[in-house]
Amino acid sequence: MGDQLYCGAAREKITPPGEWLPHLSGLMKSSFGGVVDDLYVRAIALQSGSTGILLISFDLDKVPWPKENMEEIRKLVQIPEENILLVSIHTHSAPIAGDRTFEGPNDIAKKLPEVQETTRKYEAFLTEKLLSAVKEACGNLQPVRMRFGYGKSYINVNRLGLYEVKEADGWIHQELGTGTNYEREADRTLFVMSFEDLKGIPVAFFINYPVHNTVMILNACGQDGRVGISADMGGNVSKMLESAYAGSVAMWTSGAAGDLNPIMSNQVYREDAATGKPVEYYEKDGAIPLSMLKTLTAHHFADIQKTLRRLGKGETEVSLSADAMWAETPGRDESGRDVSYRIRVHRIEIGPVSLVGFSGELYSGIGRRIREACGADNLVLVNHDASMVYNTGYIYGDEIFELWETYGGDVVGIDHTWMRPGYVEAELIRCVKMLNNGEGKAKE
Repeated sequence: MGDQLYCGAAREKITPPGEWLPHLSGLMKSSFGGVVDDLYVRAIALQSGSTGILLISFDLDKVPWPKENMEEIRKLVQIPEENILLVSIHTHSAPIAGDRTFEGPNDIAKKLPEVQETTRKYEAFLTEKLLSAVKEACGNLQPVRMRFGYGKSYINVNRLGLYEVKEADGWIHQELGTGTNYEREADRTLFVMSFEDLKGIPVAFFINYPVHNTVMILNACGQDGRVGISADMGGNVSKMLESAYAGSVAMWTSGAAGDLNPIMSNQVYREDAATGKPVEYYEKDGAIPLSMLKTLTAHHFADIQKTLRRLGKGETEVSLSADAMWAETPGRDESGRDVSYRIRVHRIEIGPVSLVGFSGELYSGIGRRIREACGADNLVLVNHDASMVYNTGYIYGDEIFELWETYGGDVVGIDHTWMRPGYVEAELIRCVKMLNNGEGKAKE
């Protein structure tokens, strides 16, 4: 047991001002034509005895300038870097921010001067709102009871498709591509943690579920068919919880979802009628993704509510701790040079719960095997933790490389990843075990 647990929470709107929209850039070379729903940065502050923890999320695709922003937080509230979980919800319908050196078309330094200038303004705005949310959360700490539990939500599907392709000479073979594959594994585990004041009124929620937050990807909901800014399903679920429980802050995070997509999305893959090859398509009618967003958000929200109703009594005396270390394995950059491939592995302990964050996107299979090998109860994996602190990218299991070598075709990102098969899984298991045993080593 620990000391009495205290919790404070806050959120700040980070939707860019309208006059900035024409000069901000989105993923996949997209531009913005309006706002579907607002973006937020959320902060949950926890205190037990002399130990403080911060859980922070951005309604962006990645955390902007994580190292620099963690240092700003540390200076503001005197909290160690490893005690800060700094995640993004990975919406693909928000402006790009931060260092994108390794992301080709997303590199702001390669954009027009007005895009670079406006992006820097937006980044300063994000840091201002981040620090404001942190300060408010740390300033409204109150005694709470922590409760947590697990449910199911059937809104995801494995996106690693295996297509039966007929070539011009009549040869029929199988080929990998993005799609909808109900035969491959998909973890539907929903984790819900709540912090309630001693009268039972919710102060904050922490939700974790493995799915890409991409229902609204390249939506045409903005003016002239451009993208409408949206926090997507994860952010909208947070807003529904905050509406249902007035005064609360609800943080949604992604689990090991590198190969898990929502069951409905504006990004459509279907077989070509003549060849069977995958055809990628984006709906151009903005009403379609809006309908899908409403439907999946409603399903997911109902699943969260069902799980909340079944949480146990919980506890008021909770210990807190945190540590982080780097997993380092042999890698190879895009020019073929040998490099160290690195993943920041980060553990936040909240009583019996271990939140383990990764600076990339774990695939579901490797995520499952990490949990199995570590054998720890209540081990919750969190993708996109300080997600641009290094060029980690997707974290594939060796079986994904084997599939790619066997069938060819496309696995998102695998043709330019720095990781090499044969090393990463064992190293991640070693790191998670060390962190869970309190044997983490010094950070950078």
